[in-house]
Amino acid sequence: MALSKTQNKRLGAILSVMFKEDIPRYLLSDVIDDGYVVEDDDSFHLTDKGVSEKNRLCTLAGLNIKYTSEQKK
Repeated sequence: MALSKTQNKRLGAILSVMFKEDIPRYLLSDVIDDGYVVEDDDSFHLTDKGVSEKNRLCTLAGLNIKYTSEQKK
């Protein structure tokens, strides 16, 4: 199943935050407003809701991208 344009933009923004890449401010504002990302000093981090959304969208797209802390022990 293909992701919609909105889902693609959201996943791209979330993954950019996750991998600490540069991201356009307008995309960053969207994921902050939706509660997926928070700003901490000069850096950005995924919220629990953001991690859940990343996992949901990655599953829909057929991807398996996880933080090391998300790996099963």
